[in-house]
Amino acid sequence: MPDNELEKRLLALLQQPLRRDELQRAVPAASKHELRQALDRLCADGRVMKNKKNRYAVCAHYGCVTGTYLATERAFAFVTPDVAAGEPQPDDLFIPPGASGGAWHGDRVLVKLTERKNGRGRREASVVRVLTRSGRELTGELVQRGKGYVVQPTSKKYPAIAVDPHALGDARPGDRVAVSVTHHGDERIPPQGVVRAALGEEGTMAAAIASILRENGVYELFPDDALRQADAIGQTVAPSAIEGRLDLRDRLIVTIDGDDARDFDDAVSLEPLENGHLLLGVHIADVSHYVPAGSPLDNEAFRRSTSVYYPGHVIPMLPFALSHGICSLDPAVDRLAFSALIEVDDRGHRYGVQLAKSVICSKARLTYRKVNGILAGDAALREEYAALVEMLTRMNDLAHALYARRVARGALELEIAETQIAVDDDGRPVELLYRDRGESERLIEEFMLLTNEIVAETLCKRGDPAVYRVHEDPDPEKLRVFAQFARPFGYRIDPAKPQDTAQFQAVLRGAKDDPRQRILPMLLLRSLARARYADECIGHYGLKAKYYLHFTSPIRRYPDLMVHRMLQKALTGEAFTAADQALCTEAAAQATGREQAADECERSIDKLFIAAYMQQFIGEDFDAEVSGVQAFGVFVALDNGCEGLIRIELLGGDFYRYDEEHMALVGQHTGKRYTIGTPIRVRLLAASDTTGQIDFAPADGTSPVAIAAAPVAPAPSDERPRRHRGGKGRGGSRKKGKKPAVRKRR
Repeated sequence: MPDNELEKRLLALLQQPLRRDELQRAVPAASKHELRQALDRLCADGRVMKNKKNRYAVCAHYGCVTGTYLATERAFAFVTPDVAAGEPQPDDLFIPPGASGGAWHGDRVLVKLTERKNGRGRREASVVRVLTRSGRELTGELVQRGKGYVVQPTSKKYPAIAVDPHALGDARPGDRVAVSVTHHGDERIPPQGVVRAALGEEGTMAAAIASILRENGVYELFPDDALRQADAIGQTVAPSAIEGRLDLRDRLIVTIDGDDARDFDDAVSLEPLENGHLLLGVHIADVSHYVPAGSPLDNEAFRRSTSVYYPGHVIPMLPFALSHGICSLDPAVDRLAFSALIEVDDRGHRYGVQLAKSVICSKARLTYRKVNGILAGDAALREEYAALVEMLTRMNDLAHALYARRVARGALELEIAETQIAVDDDGRPVELLYRDRGESERLIEEFMLLTNEIVAETLCKRGDPAVYRVHEDPDPEKLRVFAQFARPFGYRIDPAKPQDTAQFQAVLRGAKDDPRQRILPMLLLRSLARARYADECIGHYGLKAKYYLHFTSPIRRYPDLMVHRMLQKALTGEAFTAADQALCTEAAAQATGREQAADECERSIDKLFIAAYMQQFIGEDFDAEVSGVQAFGVFVALDNGCEGLIRIELLGGDFYRYDEEHMALVGQHTGKRYTIGTPIRVRLLAASDTTGQIDFAPADGTSPVAIAAAPVAPAPSDERPRRHRGGKGRGGSRKKGKKPAVRKRR
């Protein structure tokens, strides 16, 4: 009996406790060795337990669950229970002091539930066993203590780690270092580790950035074998590579990207047909031609799964020889592409599509700024690009029609303001500004969304393996919280009807024209599930799309590269194998995890740059708005995208209690309320470019604390680490330098 079939059979039997001999009689097809191994695997994974009477049963029968251990900087912790994809996430379990069972932050653990609840109603549990260690490297300051050395982790969620003097490498005391844990410690031995890299002098922004990248498994250097393979490809298209491809080099094809973009993985065209329809062309760099499956380049691209962007920098998924070279659809040179030629009418109705490997030659490298100017009637730009004006105008009209069709079917348009961090030639932040999305950005987004849907529909209807982009329905409980905030503005949200997106569209439309409501789109975004990758097509809630995947950015996303390979096999009639399905399953899981790590990197590094920029304004006053409320204080956001904390002890004039249900701090005597959206005048106290922490105080004179330029102690840990949800626009096709404050990864 195959292992997976045997395990399924055992899980069905073990809803009630059974001894091994009873199980053997129930599954006679399995040998004693196979049965013992299957039980060991199930126990190691935390799905099955054995009691003192040697009876096995599923963990739930013994009041146990598995989950991820989330430490805080205090003595208590939480565990997020494991759930199957698509199931609602239950509340976290509270782990009181002394009940950690030796678990560290990020470990997967087995916990036993109790009947007790903590002061905020969360059920308590204790760790029974650590199932798997997170295995991540930690970073911290190397400190000498007598004749010994320890690494004091940057995060107080971890204990100090002893390091043998012979395991320091090039690091010196006072350096920020990366350390791998070799022993997690016990009652006799403290945690032990080995220094893997010196990251720079502790207390510098450069060391902090290097630390964030390292902690999230992001590395700039490529392996030598991958670089050799990339360098051997060359920078011109070989004539033999063109054979058998659809030749589109005579078509009027252009790229439209940001001013500072360096890699161009998509190009577009539009031409009228004799029947009055339009032929929309979306041409995507054919990365799969240069990155064969299983090659050193492919292995490294899989490991990275995504490019990582932060102000002035990009850590690409592929070496620059590809991402900025032969795979970039530069103007006036031949490039290999995967093209979607889509027949539509001027109202956006689709009549047919041709998907094919192609060769193109872009006629112009346009920017969003220039196209926006052309569409707005800029005379100089329209004269400079006279040959393109008619096509761009038609493209814009078509994009508006496609947008109207999407909104009509119920797609949500979360127009979250995007902030951009401008840096000088030395990489120092010089400006924070919001970037409005113009007509050209929306134009490209609509074309990419349409293409992604078409490719997803093609593969799904054929039943072929693929990596899909999926977005589950939101949790009604989270929608209930959102409905409470929206109600004072006159909206009546029914959280039991998440499929009725018209009620959310009404909120989004109203928020566009009312500054008082600008927090509502952000709150709605936080109420939605996080999009992820999967090997099955279950639809995309936010886009209201039955079929959706990522096809349009194979230079910077591994799922797109996998989709290109699967689509090519489908078009050529090549037989699919079980290995293809397994590769898609593995790629979906890897890409989801690496996307989350990239988001964490980008978010954390952005905070450092914002704090570095704000240091020049310490002591100055600003208009702000409450953007978050916790028991320890309120988070406030400035108009430029900067967000910081006002600690509860600085909210003078009253004693404030935390109303968790309404996410508010309420004055016990005055009744004054601080809730999301509350306007407030604040004074900047401190900004740290090594932690990203920014501290404010009320500027109305009620605070009992004097202004101080010195950094303030770190904020206490929240009971629950804040989750950032969302994604990117443009069908997820964000370019370098476009830094959303809250990313809309679709």
